[in-house]
Amino acid sequence: MTKQQRARQVILYIVYITTVCCVQVTFSRSLHFFGKTPDLMLIFVVLAGYLFGTKDGIAAGVVVGIFRDYFSGPVISGIDKEPVAVLGIGLLAFFYVGLLSSVLFRKKFRRKFSLGILQVGMISLMYYSAGHVISWLYLTLSGNLTEYYSLRYIILDSILPQVVINLIFAVPLLLLLRFAGPYKKGVRSSLVDGYSMEDRKWQSI
Repeated sequence: MTKQQRARQVILYIVYITTVCCVQVTFSRSLHFFGKTPDLMLIFVVLAGYLFGTKDGIAAGVVVGIFRDYFSGPVISGIDKEPVAVLGIGLLAFFYVGLLSSVLFRKKFRRKFSLGILQVGMISLMYYSAGHVISWLYLTLSGNLTEYYSLRYIILDSILPQVVINLIFAVPLLLLLRFAGPYKKGVRSSLVDGYSMEDRKWQSI
């Protein structure tokens, strides 16, 4: 990769990540679907990993995860019952999102557009389901659980609407990354048939 290509990659990633995070925080109230807003941060990390490989997926996940923690990190009750912000949860979660999205369909399906959208739906489903499970476990183990959402509410009113709106917004974002992304013509030269030996590097960490 030439210096010009590297500079283009870095600049466009900065622009995309900054824009995605700012839109997520600033305009989320104007983007509604059954009371849900698109999780642009999650969508971006999934697509970056899916389209451009493990290195890009992990890097995007870590950076976006830091923004996630800064803007909307989880808050729990400390020993003195005072709310305490928990940093690092978003970073860790998005690290694994970027990693998973880069290896899930990496070779067999060769990063087709339809599979990119499907992957956004699959990882969104896993991400929000895990969020409810973790919330329930934390409230149960901490002794603060008096009542939790019904299974019907979790599936029909929480998870499914969120997955649907993520799928809708994944389409324009995927096209943007593919045709005007951090790489010329939306393709990494080091990826052959959508696969790179780089995708195995994480296994040796």
